[in-house]
Amino acid sequence: MKEIDIEECRKVLVKMASVFDEICRRHEIPYYMLGGTMLGAIRHRGFIPWDDDMDFGVERRFFPQLIRALTDELPACYRLKSIDNCDRIIPNFIKIEDLRTQITDNWHDGTTETGIYVDIFPLDNGRKSRFQTNLLASCIFFLLQLKDYYYFEPKYRQGIRKMVALCLWKTKFFSVEKLLTYIDRLLKRFTENNAGYMINYYGHWRKKEIIRKEVFGVPQPYPFENITLPGVADPDAYLTALFGDYMQLPPEEQRLFHHFSMYYK
Repeated sequence: MKEIDIEECRKVLVKMASVFDEICRRHEIPYYMLGGTMLGAIRHRGFIPWDDDMDFGVERRFFPQLIRALTDELPACYRLKSIDNCDRIIPNFIKIEDLRTQITDNWHDGTTETGIYVDIFPLDNGRKSRFQTNLLASCIFFLLQLKDYYYFEPKYRQGIRKMVALCLWKTKFFSVEKLLTYIDRLLKRFTENNAGYMINYYGHWRKKEIIRKEVFGVPQPYPFENITLPGVADPDAYLTALFGDYMQLPPEEQRLFHHFSMYYK
């Protein structure tokens, strides 16, 4: 294998994003840049200098259509990763992986090898009021945390979290499959089409990812490296909710790459 640097990794990501964008446009599936990708578009007109991945969001109602389109139309060099073929992915959270590459990825329980990938998150509706939305989100976040305790071995935890993980591992009080089915049932039952909020439950920032729906709005085009990608309608409100003073660079010790090593096969 041939080792590659961060610039080569980003070329692979941009090409993958272009393919994803083309398929979404062909099927009229709206989507948004999320998190650090949206921040990079606004602050750097491309990648954050220490970033080596990309995040996108699609409303949950479009996810079945999106999965069908990606399954049928992705080039042979790419693979769609979902709950059906990867035990570390939860329902409706998907990745596009470049099969020509290999990276050592940093996980909660050590490292794993995969191809360079982009993440695609479902965006769920909340409720009409902020209080009701927070109540629903707190329940979902708690259940997702229980799911993490099942996925990651107790030895990688400390203190009370390790005790809880040990108890869950030993008792096997419920299965991950039942837990994920229950989460899906809650989302379908209690989210509202005319909700005032949109939520990325599987994002890094937890409750900060509860965003007013009008902030997402109609996707708007933004320059990103040598292409143009859609993002949120009100980037200032979105990025402030996630990062605070988002134009200020974080301390150097927080400027971390996700991957330990990257190769072309």
